[in-house]
Amino acid sequence: MAHSPGLAEKRRAAYAKGGRNRARHIRLAKLVPPRLVPVYERLEAALAEVHEGDLDARRAQAMAALAGAMVRVLTAGELEGRLRRIEATVAD
Repeated sequence: MAHSPGLAEKRRAAYAKGGRNRARHIRLAKLVPPRLVPVYERLEAALAEVHEGDLDARRAQAMAALAGAMVRVLTAGELEGRLRRIEATVAD
């Protein structure tokens, strides 16, 4: 009964509600740029949807690949900014 397809929406809502209230979610918000938190949350929901059979695994894989590319771009930008600050400090 708990895995009933008719309860899939109710399970997703419970997962989302639980996700917003977990300590891990709070730690995540401190570790990543705020604009990446919704990306993480969507990927987490997609994982549950794939597990339940509500989301095609290929679509989830494409989402994960795009999210990974976003993280690499943001990481490169952050590293470049840090390097510029270090160079400016050394130049002074």
